[in-house]
Amino acid sequence: MNKKAQAAMEFLMTYGWAILVVIAAIAALAYFGVLDPSRMLPEKCEFPAGIDCIDKAAIDADADTVGIALKNNIGFGMTIDDVTSDNSTNGCSVSNYTLSPTGTISNNQQVTITVDCGSVSAGKFDETFYVTYTNAETSLQHKAVGTVRGRA
Repeated sequence: MNKKAQAAMEFLMTYGWAILVVIAAIAALAYFGVLDPSRMLPEKCEFPAGIDCIDKAAIDADADTVGIALKNNIGFGMTIDDVTSDNSTNGCSVSNYTLSPTGTISNNQQVTITVDCGSVSAGKFDETFYVTYTNAETSLQHKAVGTVRGRA
């Protein structure tokens, strides 16, 4: 009976130390940022159906700008009236934006929006942008909500 208790105790001690070493290794990896999920998240640019991102966003921390390339696939021409953000993660308060080309964007035409943010910090960038546009056929105004994620 005594030998069984000793064997059980040796089993627990041996594997207990092994588990402790594994936990310490995982904690060290997490502390040094190897297991940081933001480093593993892919870059993305998502807008609702009809307004398609045709490339990942160009995020420049030095110039404090974000470039978004969109394609109008909603079936009619549109005019972009305003671009704003929610200032959630990076504090990208849109101070100005430029469109290329300007004016009415025909169906299947591409447009590049360059947003001047107040400050874009180097590293992870995750922001929600609101693009307000007017339908060229009905003159009704709509708002498209898009997400841009990447690294500056």
